[in-house]
Amino acid sequence: MSPKKTNPSLALAEMLARVAEESKGEEIRILHVAELLYITDYFVLVTSGSTRQTKALAMSMQAEAKKVTGSKGMVEGTPKSRWWLCDFGSVVVHILDTESREFYALDDLWADAGEVPFVAA
Repeated sequence: MSPKKTNPSLALAEMLARVAEESKGEEIRILHVAELLYITDYFVLVTSGSTRQTKALAMSMQAEAKKVTGSKGMVEGTPKSRWWLCDFGSVVVHILDTESREFYALDDLWADAGEVPFVAA
């Protein structure tokens, strides 16, 4: 059986990563954080090139999640935010501009999380 059929959270994380890729997001990583956190199963980390792109990425993810899950999740961020958080329950997406991604170093903070292979198309 494929992982998508046995793990809907993983399928959602992979779908959101693909949406980020299609929307020109960069440095996309999927981290399996379920063993480290009780509030979610996966983080998707994405770097954006501008605050406008950050908002566009979040809106695209909401639209696709709504089609697949029936819920558009919850998004936190303002038009001038350099970091948007998109909470889809079992998957949380962090969209940061380059400076914020380096400053907050989420990749280092969650270094103990297992990384799910994600190959950009």
